[in-house]
Amino acid sequence: MPSPTVGRRRLGIELRKLREQSNLTMEKVAKETGLSEPTISRVENGKRALKPVELRGIMALYGITDPIQQERLQDMAKVAAEDGWWDRYNDVLPSGLGSYVGLEAEARALRSFTDRIIHGLLQTPDYARAIIKACDPRLSPDVVDQLVEVRIQRQQILHTKRPPLLRAIVDESAVRRPIGGARVMEAQLRHLTGVTQSPDITLQVMPFRQGAHAGLDGSFALIEFADPDVQQHVYVESVAGNIFLQKRQVVAEFRERFDLLQMAALSPQESEALISTIAKEFRE
Repeated sequence: MPSPTVGRRRLGIELRKLREQSNLTMEKVAKETGLSEPTISRVENGKRALKPVELRGIMALYGITDPIQQERLQDMAKVAAEDGWWDRYNDVLPSGLGSYVGLEAEARALRSFTDRIIHGLLQTPDYARAIIKACDPRLSPDVVDQLVEVRIQRQQILHTKRPPLLRAIVDESAVRRPIGGARVMEAQLRHLTGVTQSPDITLQVMPFRQGAHAGLDGSFALIEFADPDVQQHVYVESVAGNIFLQKRQVVAEFRERFDLLQMAALSPQESEALISTIAKEFRE
């Protein structure tokens, strides 16, 4: 079953195609359906679901009379309108993170570079808790618990029948900084050497000795899907806000950047050896 987030994007792509085939502007659709132009834009960009009555109005305007096509669009709209498990955490999730989790849930491949911390899908609960509390000391214990739950729940995609390919590159500082203290960090590093035995997970470390590299201006994640109709995404997270980039040229530029990082980083085997050595240092 597609995730609601991806479902909304699929529906939006289909409705945009149908509108353009009908030679209708957003302004004309808004006038005829009673929906605002911003609402139509949000629907076509996969940021809003449609109510059944709204979809019927749009199908009538676009001249969709074939019962099979109508049923297909209605099925897509039902998926788009469903709640994902992450929606129950909307009150505590940072802006944009809910959308990211929804995309991550249906990804075929995830490629990421993190320059300060270990990828969220590879974090232990104690490590995640230490990061969340440090980033916002004002959070209540209950909110911290919920955010840790989200991070651990996300990791379930790694244990499905068809898990995504995870290709993670982390800066050496991420495996050396004693987040949560020596005991928490040792457990985190031991966890890394365990989960990366999976053929679906590859972890590489960008060593200090490499000097300048293609990731110096910050972390990013590439999200790829099996469905060719769903555009690949780049997700960039920062204290100034979280953004999604979808233009093909921009995605291609980040893919090239990731390839450069892969070539510059330690091999998976060298990375595992380094992580094991650092884990022993934390034990001492």
